[in-house]
Amino acid sequence: MKRALILTASIGGGHNATSQAIKEFSDEFRNDYQVEIVDILEYIRPVLSKIVGKSYELNAKTFPEVYGWLYDLNNSTEGKWTKNNLSLFYSKLKELIETFKPDYIICVHPVSISNIIKTRKRYNYHYRVVVLVTDYDYHSSWINEEADAFIVSSNYMKFRMMDDGIPLEKIHVTGIPTSLINKKITLKDEARRLLELKDKTTILAMGGSFGAGKLKRLMNKIGESDLDVQTIFIAGKNKRTKRILDKHIKEFDKDFRVLGFTNQVSLYMDASDFLITKPGGLTISEALIKNIPIIINNPIPGQEEENAIYLLNKGIAVRLNKDNEISALLKDLINDPVRVNNMKEMQKHYSKPNASEDLFKVLDTFDTI
Repeated sequence: MKRALILTASIGGGHNATSQAIKEFSDEFRNDYQVEIVDILEYIRPVLSKIVGKSYELNAKTFPEVYGWLYDLNNSTEGKWTKNNLSLFYSKLKELIETFKPDYIICVHPVSISNIIKTRKRYNYHYRVVVLVTDYDYHSSWINEEADAFIVSSNYMKFRMMDDGIPLEKIHVTGIPTSLINKKITLKDEARRLLELKDKTTILAMGGSFGAGKLKRLMNKIGESDLDVQTIFIAGKNKRTKRILDKHIKEFDKDFRVLGFTNQVSLYMDASDFLITKPGGLTISEALIKNIPIIINNPIPGQEEENAIYLLNKGIAVRLNKDNEISALLKDLINDPVRVNNMKEMQKHYSKPNASEDLFKVLDTFDTI
């Protein structure tokens, strides 16, 4: 049996969800693999994981410009901080390798890449290192020429990596793995029936894994408009955001529904006509598979902003620049079916519904050590 170790980090929601999607596929379809997931920061020093995770959340929610500045700074120094910040913990990395004895290590967060490669050299291990980039553009900290394979979401990323010196044979455009449930497409009428929604134009507004975003202001602007739509607001794990929206919803005579964290996002996407969201890599991958037109809202400077640029350049999404423009933007889309259909056709072209399966095909090409 082949052994694959996924190294993630609890910084945002996408890395862990991608890891779970890979393991879910393996458990269901690839019993020739044993897959384990390890939060590398939690494993090395639990307090470190909490500090880094909370810092990310605070900056993303409260000081996005600061987060963007730090992102650009680290990018301009070739990811020096991200690449070197685990070098004091080689003994813990060695312990991890000796315990699991992996044939492959899949890095879904850049914090582990260079250090796991250095550990391989330091102790003469022979595992393969696979870098899985969880966005639609990449930061320099994802790049290490000694990695054995790079899993990316687009040809654009492939060409960028080639420009950065990565050989073509190491780059695989397989996409970002998503949960198996996301591949199940429920017809819109049936999805609305199951969710007890009305059969009318439906907007799904999502605030990110910890509820960051402008959901309250979106509720205000849609609530004050003459739009005849129903809107579902998903606040994610942020209970405070949900409480605020639950209270605020009473001010409007509109078809509004507020949810916190839910495992029915896939079904809500099936039921909806438009998705308003922050452009996280995993959310975008899910939306492309679901073929739901995307309205980009409030991207965090850094990787989300780069995701947004990619989506706009490809004609996959539109961008909400100001909250008070949401009514006009939705009316424009609702009354322009040609534009919406063009967006949906482009989504079909760029979606990667078989990303997990194709990842394992890449692993299969390596000789097991």
